[in-house]
Amino acid sequence: MIERIDAAICTGCGACVEKCPLDALRLGEDGKAFIAYADDCMTCYICERLCPSGAIFVHPFREELPPVFPDIPKALGGGL
Repeated sequence: MIERIDAAICTGCGACVEKCPLDALRLGEDGKAFIAYADDCMTCYICERLCPSGAIFVHPFREELPPVFPDIPKALGGGL
């Protein structure tokens, strides 16, 4: 899950917001990225890898995946 975005070094380029597959990030009024929906993060590391300033840190551990597809059994990554 996304642990933090360092606003002091975020350039506001928007690459993370544009490429997040679950739409967990947003750009704030200050032009900096922020975590809007932390629980939706699927720990794919796309935002962390794309960040040109290294402002994003994704924690490598997550207890379980978010219930993105509730009709799929939990063992397969769903919410049931």
